[in-house]
Amino acid sequence: MNITMNDMLRKIPLFSELDEDELQAVAALANRIDTPKKNIVVQEDEPGESLYIILSGEVKVSSYTMDGREIVLALLGKGSFFGEMSLLDEEPRSATVTTMQDSKFAHIRRRDLVPLLLKQPAITLKFLADAAARLRRTSRVLGRISSMDVPHRLYAYLIEHCQRFSQQDSEGWCTTVLPTHQLLADQLSTSRETISRAISALKKKEILVQGNGRGQMRVDVDELECMLEDFE
Repeated sequence: MNITMNDMLRKIPLFSELDEDELQAVAALANRIDTPKKNIVVQEDEPGESLYIILSGEVKVSSYTMDGREIVLALLGKGSFFGEMSLLDEEPRSATVTTMQDSKFAHIRRRDLVPLLLKQPAITLKFLADAAARLRRTSRVLGRISSMDVPHRLYAYLIEHCQRFSQQDSEGWCTTVLPTHQLLADQLSTSRETISRAISALKKKEILVQGNGRGQMRVDVDELECMLEDFE
């Protein structure tokens, strides 16, 4: 079955309120780009003049310290987009984006996107809301790195991860799939070994419990929130 750009964009939340003609107009502006796993899509400090919408796959958004250490600011999957900051302020890219899986993108150039945003206020509001939410998350990540020890950074990360990607049950637990220990370490600005020890400590306390599905983990969110409150 040949899946068209219309079909793929129809499933993206950013365009969910468009009718068929409007969706066709967006599809006409977009080029599909297929990128293999572990490839850089955009590079920090390079000129930016286009938006990327993730049709499938997953990417990490990273920045680098002066000594070359990577800090992963976000993991983005299907339905998310990136590259919006350079479109809005015409400044160089603020981060590097690398594929974590084989990924497909819709690529729209600034000269085509800006008229679309002016004509479609519903898209513009979603676009700005998503961008603002991501900036808030980045600010929280950097704030935690500067003010918290590693275990408490991990507690805060796990709580937010559960709030974003799953729902708590009546007893305060959620079931989710966590990133690898290395990805957690990169997001929390520490080593994989340190994260592994912190994860092991939570498992011993039965705050993290292996779930039934492959890669699933049950997380006691209520207990993590109490531990975070004690630190604060």
